[in-house]
Amino acid sequence: MRVSEIRLQNWKNFKEASASLSRRVFIIGPNASGKSNFLDAFRFLRDVAGDGLHQAVTSRGGVTSVRCLAARRSPNIVVGVTLSDGDGREVWHYELEFNQ
Repeated sequence: MRVSEIRLQNWKNFKEASASLSRRVFIIGPNASGKSNFLDAFRFLRDVAGDGLHQAVTSRGGVTSVRCLAARRSPNIVVGVTLSDGDGREVWHYELEFNQ
């Protein structure tokens, strides 16, 4: 199984973003465009699974540090992934939504 899609809402500098992922992914862009924040979404899910939601959020400076500054109307933060099998069939979808 592999992560075949990621969905972010109000995550750091991403007000709303989703990306389909193939077997090999290259993340390129200018400085301060969100490359590290994109990768941190994966680390965040790993940390939630290992240490729990509270610790994963706290280690990143709290909800106010994780939430997108442009998030005015929808304060919830969403990090979601879809897992697919070797044939590309979607097998599992996990979505975590939280706020203060």
